Amino acid sequence: MLRPQLAIVLVFAALFIAVGGNVATAADDPGRIEAVLGTAVEIRAPSAVVIASNAGLVTLNFDLDSELRIGSRKITVTDIAEGDRVISTARRNSDGDLIALKTLVRTANAQPTTKHVVGVVTEASDSELSIQTRNGDVVDVLIPAGIDAPSIGDGITMVARLDHSSGILTAVGFELTRTTVERIQAAQERAANQAEAARLAQIAIDARSEHLSALDNTARALKRVVESNRVDQATLEKASVRLSEIQRRFRELRSIYERAAQNRNEAEPLLKISGALVDEISANMFTIVPKGEQEVDPFTVIFSFDPDTTTADLPHDLLVELSDDATNPQFLTDVSHMIDPGSDLDVKYTTDGDDRLAVSITVRQPRLVEELEAVLEHESLRAFHGVITFVEIDHSLANALGVVIAANENRGLRVAAKVTSETEITLDGESSDLQSLRAGQAVDIQFESSEAGSISEITGSDVTLRALAIRARSLAHVEEDHTSGIVESIEVEVPAITIRPTDGPLIRLLIDEDASIVRNGQKVSLESVKEGDLVIDAVRSDSESEILTRLVVVAHSNVKFTGTITGIGREPTRLQVTGENGRSLNILITDDTWLILDGRRVKFSSIGTGMRVVSGVYSVTGRGGALYNVGTIISVETPKVGRASGTVTGVNVVEGTLTILAGESLNTQRIHLRLPEHPLGANLLKDGIPIRSLLEVERGDWVDIVFYVLETGIIEKLSVVSDNYMQSRGTLLGISDNNRIARVELSNGEEFELWVGASSTMQLNGRRIATLRPMAELLRSAKESGNEVSALIPEILFYRDSVDSNLGVIISAQFQVKVGPEIDTTVLENALIELTVTGIITAISGDTWVIGGQVFTVVDATRFIGAKAEVGVVAVAVLVSRPGGTFTARTVSVIGQTTGR
Repeated sequence: MLRPQLAIVLVFAALFIAVGGNVATAADDPGRIEAVLGTAVEIRAPSAVVIASNAGLVTLNFDLDSELRIGSRKITVTDIAEGDRVISTARRNSDGDLIALKTLVRTANAQPTTKHVVGVVTEASDSELSIQTRNGDVVDVLIPAGIDAPSIGDGITMVARLDHSSGILTAVGFELTRTTVERIQAAQERAANQAEAARLAQIAIDARSEHLSALDNTARALKRVVESNRVDQATLEKASVRLSEIQRRFRELRSIYERAAQNRNEAEPLLKISGALVDEISANMFTIVPKGEQEVDPFTVIFSFDPDTTTADLPHDLLVELSDDATNPQFLTDVSHMIDPGSDLDVKYTTDGDDRLAVSITVRQPRLVEELEAVLEHESLRAFHGVITFVEIDHSLANALGVVIAANENRGLRVAAKVTSETEITLDGESSDLQSLRAGQAVDIQFESSEAGSISEITGSDVTLRALAIRARSLAHVEEDHTSGIVESIEVEVPAITIRPTDGPLIRLLIDEDASIVRNGQKVSLESVKEGDLVIDAVRSDSESEILTRLVVVAHSNVKFTGTITGIGREPTRLQVTGENGRSLNILITDDTWLILDGRRVKFSSIGTGMRVVSGVYSVTGRGGALYNVGTIISVETPKVGRASGTVTGVNVVEGTLTILAGESLNTQRIHLRLPEHPLGANLLKDGIPIRSLLEVERGDWVDIVFYVLETGIIEKLSVVSDNYMQSRGTLLGISDNNRIARVELSNGEEFELWVGASSTMQLNGRRIATLRPMAELLRSAKESGNEVSALIPEILFYRDSVDSNLGVIISAQFQVKVGPEIDTTVLENALIELTVTGIITAISGDTWVIGGQVFTVVDATRFIGAKAEVGVVAVAVLVSRPGGTFTARTVSVIGQTTGR
């Protein structure tokens, strides 16, 4: 929910009073924190802003660990406008670049603007809503007094006013999806004619479908949180409760909408989702990744389908491949081999529990957009054609293997190309290396981008540029003719090939029996060449000959690849992928490329070297000698990560290594961990506060949670708690007269007197409180009116003065106070105590179960919901008990499988 940013502002204010609003220099200490204050004068999306400060122009860079906000609202660099005031703390990296840590923006345009918010309500109170929108963001909106708040699970379309200075959204008006459907149905009954009634009926059907689809998407997102095993207990419990409520509302509304459709003789609502096909369609299953900018959850979604009923609507180009008179729809099982990975699919489906059954799909083929054409047009200017005049291999060069010099006598140009480990080299169409290049070979050199805009500018600047690709051809007779273009047709029986050249009429050539044919870098037969392949080089003895002596082609589309990402390029945006055979290829990344990381669609900035491409598809295109492998869909996995907790048994601050003893009882293991080379920032914590190294970690400290790469032991996130910190639950026994000390009894029977400090965070019945005064007044009022009061503490974290002390300071606490009318003792003895527990089922022994450390009994009246209950799965149990008695389960809801370490 929305939180004031006063504390953060005060911290920043203290910083800037100290530095006078200037940028602190860090030449003598590149790791220390600097302060930046100024006005944004240039926005370099997506990762940098130029700021005019008292010290001059400063470029402030943002990475994945940077926190950027307007008020309480998280934003991205694209949300900053020129003229906005920027307040930031930052640290310089090893390259001297200033990397933002925490940044607040005060907008120059203080006028409120109107925003439309469409999504599903995931949390609701009398004054505030949380809405999960179609792009996956959770938006918090204030509800003015006097407006009835909607319920969790309601679909909502809202008009809200955004205060730029605070980032707070306030609702102006909204309409619930169920209200929209009712309004349309009423209008349909009053329709003047059948056509208008049919139009309104379709609108109502679409609205029902969109509401159910949004609920399913929201449930899928919450389920990922519950099953991620990478969140704390409070977040897990909150997500579990929301998931149960969303699933309940989905079942309730689906039943209502299905009955409405039956009563009105309309089609029952089908759920809808759009996304890209991740891999080839199997016999009865396929996977898509939703469009991140349109769908709630851009994680992959698996669908099953019935071969006898599921249909597919194909685009015209695919239909004509079936036959000239083929029509839609086709059975998916009959045409699945024609649908390529990366194709856009619109899926209509139904659900059965967690299973999703596709009813029909609509297919759109992968496409190249105008943005790609612009890239190709620009980069074609950077392709040099000529003859190699000199090759030098020199391993002493910085970041290079050697230099290739080439000349074009006709144009009077000469270039020097720096060859690096990322340069793609081919000789006669086959993958090769620098040692194979010789003076006299014809060559096409494709350069990386620089400030120069064309080859003429490059050659005139006396600079050596890095080569992106070098494609050389062996020494040949001067009279040989070379043709490039596209394969128009293949005649295997003759054998012959027809080529559509880049300019001029079609050329039909007979294949010499000794002709060398290379496709995608491998020698093949003519049968392997396909129509539409890109002809890199077709060689004949002269321009009049009809005999082809050498043919080099690459597949124009749908080339599959796997390997490890060994390089990242920015101009143009590309990946270097090295396969198991050691050969590397460069893949151009465009706005249409689907990048999937660990099952979720991501932006290019999320991809890094060392990640594994498990499935990739690219198309080949280009012009003027500049050829690109254009990525269609690339599925990437990060190194496998483990999670653990335990006791610190060894620390080496100098080497940045740590050893912990994890596990319980006889099932323990020693885990050796080490810090990465880059700072972890907010992912390295001691007692909830970020630390810069392991200097403050001691033997005996408790590792609350650590995420680490299983293969290397490199730490991704580490949270350490001192021995003196305690986390528990219990009961409030009393409050001191000055409202600063709470006397509590923990669940283990120990009593503590806990002080409320300046940094203490507390909640009373879900509302944040700064002191104990509101709770003391509530208890006093209830006592004076003769009402019965129960004051429980579901969770409290505090720092005790010493190991044997019963005094301490509250870090965070949640209080629940329930006030009811006074009842006599006999009634109290018969009263029911209700408790909801969420967690992993750790034991089932007959009728005795354990969830999240809570022991209870399962009886005949216990109602089970969801999947089969077994040890290791996540569940929510509603328990009841008489005072002093044991807990029995009213319901047990199984909501997901836990993730193993």
